[in-house]
Amino acid sequence: MKKFLKVLLKIFKWIGIVLIGLILILLLVRIIGKQYYNRTPEGGINETMYADINGTKQWISIYGQDKDNPVLLYIHGGPFAPTSWVDWEIWRKLSADFTVVNWDQRGYGHNYPKYQVTEPISADDMIADGKALTDFLCDYLDKEKITVFGHSMGSIYAANLALDYPEKYDAVIVGALIVDEQESRRRYKEYQLKQTVNDPEMHALTEQIDPEKEIAEQEEIYQELMLKGYSPMEDIFAEAETDLFSAVWLNPYCTLSEQYNMLFAETTEYDKMVTNGSVHGEAYGEQLSIAERTQYQVPFYLIQGKNDHNVGTMVEVAVEYYEKVEAPDKDICMIDGGHMSPLLCCNQLASFVHKIAERQKNR
Repeated sequence: MKKFLKVLLKIFKWIGIVLIGLILILLLVRIIGKQYYNRTPEGGINETMYADINGTKQWISIYGQDKDNPVLLYIHGGPFAPTSWVDWEIWRKLSADFTVVNWDQRGYGHNYPKYQVTEPISADDMIADGKALTDFLCDYLDKEKITVFGHSMGSIYAANLALDYPEKYDAVIVGALIVDEQESRRRYKEYQLKQTVNDPEMHALTEQIDPEKEIAEQEEIYQELMLKGYSPMEDIFAEAETDLFSAVWLNPYCTLSEQYNMLFAETTEYDKMVTNGSVHGEAYGEQLSIAERTQYQVPFYLIQGKNDHNVGTMVEVAVEYYEKVEAPDKDICMIDGGHMSPLLCCNQLASFVHKIAERQKNR
């Protein structure tokens, strides 16, 4: 028995040594990788800062291979769901054509918890922040105009900014476009009725959806559809054209604690603010509806997943809106993917953005 315990202890000892060794190797890879990817390109720019925006501190990163390139401001979705914990490789792929600015919106991302916001946040606040940041970037980077790119909830912010302040933008790019929340819910119901036609129980449940009610008011229905495999909660990283390990582990702009906050702590805080009414994402989408606003004074570009049947960003609604848009120039890129594919299929995004940059040069 003693001999057995001795052997067992030796096994555990070596397992411990191997685990410690692996952890040390991973930490060394992280340190070296972060330093390597935090280099500034010759003639380019690589900065992070907290910009003063409407009385709040808001984090941005700025990266580009050539300071003389035009500037692209990325507006993340959610609302208040920054992707700076994982998205840096995406922006590097666009950096040959644009100096890319990644923005964590007020109170979230790198801003949490030091610059956490506890006051109610309105749709008007978000548009005002976008305008103020645009003005800041034009001044800081010595540009007359910039291009704005928004994904999901960020798309409706970007569209409104371009519609309201066309003198400040070279172009607007939108991905996983929100046009009108209520119309998207109506089309979602139509889609799910077709999907569940051979499932009487789920079909009857889908018929209970009232498009005039917000998702939160009918959450149990949407959750049940998701659990039964009808709601499009795809494996979003399966379609990624970047390596998830390096995107997270070698991120030059995030500490482990910041990444933890963005993934877990902030989500809890956001849920509290939703519960107490301080933030109201669906209301933003309805208040900022662009369904009847189709006249753009700047070029309009749409990148959309063919399989995006997210309740708020139904692909059919986005494509129909694109067809109605009148703009100095417009183009559309359809990707074989779902809601997150306009970002995660970053090689296709980069190709589309390069095409846009070339068209802008020739205008």
